[in-house]
Amino acid sequence: MLQRRDLLREAVRRPLPLAYHPLQRFYEGGSLTRAFRGLPERRDDWWSEDWVGSCTRAGNDDPDGRPQGLSPVDVPGAGPVPLAEIVRALPEQMVGARFAGTWGPITGVLVKLLSPAGQVPLHAHPARAWARRHLGSRFGKTEAWILLDTPGDGREPAYAGIGFAPGIDRDWFAGAVRRHDNKAIRGTLHRTEVRPGEVYVAHAGVPHYLGPQISFIEVQEPSDHIVIPETDGADDAAATMGLGWDLALDMIDYTGAGAGQTFARARQQPRVLRASGASRETRLLHDDVLGFFDATALDVADEIEVSDGRFCVAVVEAGDGWLEGDFGRRPIRRGETFALPASLPVRVRAGQEPVRVVRCLGPVVE
Repeated sequence: MLQRRDLLREAVRRPLPLAYHPLQRFYEGGSLTRAFRGLPERRDDWWSEDWVGSCTRAGNDDPDGRPQGLSPVDVPGAGPVPLAEIVRALPEQMVGARFAGTWGPITGVLVKLLSPAGQVPLHAHPARAWARRHLGSRFGKTEAWILLDTPGDGREPAYAGIGFAPGIDRDWFAGAVRRHDNKAIRGTLHRTEVRPGEVYVAHAGVPHYLGPQISFIEVQEPSDHIVIPETDGADDAAATMGLGWDLALDMIDYTGAGAGQTFARARQQPRVLRASGASRETRLLHDDVLGFFDATALDVADEIEVSDGRFCVAVVEAGDGWLEGDFGRRPIRRGETFALPASLPVRVRAGQEPVRVVRCLGPVVE
């Protein structure tokens, strides 16, 4: 009988399918994600986030008090195994010796499929130095949004708010938070309509919000650190991670800038990394983000090889095709997600139509 470690070694010789993995969160949503996944239709609810390939525990437990967030992988002979366990057991195969030598036996990235139904409250996340000092965490939470669908709710279009306009200082903002003047709070940010295919980054400390009826891939540092100033005051402990407002509001970057400067930093300009026949790989993020995480898109009209020795969470954004390698041939279609070990070269091949696969990766290691 094979031992558990042997079963894991065998499992990582092929793509690891990642099933729909919903979490209960602080806002309603999820219907557009389930449609993207090809799941039966269900109305928006509090199970609004799909954590894909997550080795990160969520900051909140589920309604029954159970921890949530760690993604399982169905390993033949072993049943559901947390992806984090596989990475710890086989770091060189999963994330590569070079990456593990720098970061340890972790993936260094958290990927989510998100689709808020309405307005997500204004919130922000800490930088690494602040998180290390006050939360005992090596990671802050810079994040990127790769937009899939932006229908809006029929009353207003989908939008994002990012970064303070000039003239907002901490004292004024803290007063608005304590008064629960949420209209004033939301009015402090630059706001823009968003469209499918766009990519935005909210750097650590920068306040932001999104909504309504918007679907996107979120790529971020592997933490669940969040402060939510736009609140009704019913649960300040949850809104401040138990830190209280005096300390929690110090986490926010109050630097104000004009809309042009703000969106020039936030709105990413993808660039082609390589081409192979009629296919190409495009980096979706600016260079200043790559120390936090990376993301590329494979637009495959015929085929393209992936053998750069990097772990990724792969999201099939559109089309259909196959993953091919020594493991054989695995069909793929829109809405499916996989963990691809660093030690596993694959060929992505288009099917009856071109296929687009987003690779979500940890920080670039020089």
